[in-house]
Amino acid sequence: MSARLSAPIGILDEHPEWSARLIAELQHRRLPFEKIDHSNHAFDPRDRVPRYSVIVNRTSPSSHRRGHGAVLFYAEALLAHWEALGVPVINPVRAYRFEKSKALQIGLFEGLGVHYPRTVVVNHPDQVLKTGGELRFPLLVKPNVGGSGALIARFDSRAELEARSATLDFGPDGTALVQEYVESEEGAIVRVEVMDDHYLYAIRIVRTGSDFNLCPADLCRVADAPPPADLGACPVEAKPGLSVTRYEAPPAVVDQARALARAASIDVGGIEYLVGRADGRVYFYDVNATSNFVANAPAVLGFDPFPRFADYIVRMATGAGATR
Repeated sequence: MSARLSAPIGILDEHPEWSARLIAELQHRRLPFEKIDHSNHAFDPRDRVPRYSVIVNRTSPSSHRRGHGAVLFYAEALLAHWEALGVPVINPVRAYRFEKSKALQIGLFEGLGVHYPRTVVVNHPDQVLKTGGELRFPLLVKPNVGGSGALIARFDSRAELEARSATLDFGPDGTALVQEYVESEEGAIVRVEVMDDHYLYAIRIVRTGSDFNLCPADLCRVADAPPPADLGACPVEAKPGLSVTRYEAPPAVVDQARALARAASIDVGGIEYLVGRADGRVYFYDVNATSNFVANAPAVLGFDPFPRFADYIVRMATGAGATR
């Protein structure tokens, strides 16, 4: 798809690498763009000139793990400013609020009537102990603002919870989820990627029980070491105990994932679920409005999703057929 844009595409992303493949696709098409690093940024509310044809919001809740904690709350005001000017925003401020709040995600699951692990939202370690009497062990304590599995803690017994509750880190906003741990079939989770209310693909990730970093763009990476050049389909060789394969999610589950994305105003993102080993039920547990797609996508999926992403960005920039 070729197009002449009236203004550059704005890519809002404080991560130094996550937009590299998208940028390469835009450069290939000779489309004007600007990468906006909002870890060090300012805007004037009196500036009413829309300087971008579209904003691609790739703000991640894990920014606080990279020393960019101010991004978490600054992004809301910045996105709201652009939206007020009439600039199309892919994954707007409403989507971003769901992206960075697991508590809001739980409310979304409940409101749409989909299955999810039994959960209580808390804001103090004392409430974790009280909740521990209502829920079934093992329990997970998840910071409300997460990102790449950060700070998730598992407790297998009441005694363990009592011994460690005072050391829990609830993350940047002091809020956490206490959630029953649902063991999945074969240790697997599924991530359904959607774009413009369409099913793009799904991947099945098989993991060890102790690893909560399931970012598909990170699965081929080992800390402090580059991936080997011949890494094929990227699962087990680089990160022992993890594998990722393309998967055809059941149509009913895909419909639920699309409904969740619509309700959260997510234009491009991934909805994650698992199938409980004990009962065979589908449990949704995570909503992601920042999609990096899977690493080495052509090998894993049989196609590259970034050209489709770029097509969608151009449609939003030109007003030519976006669903929302």
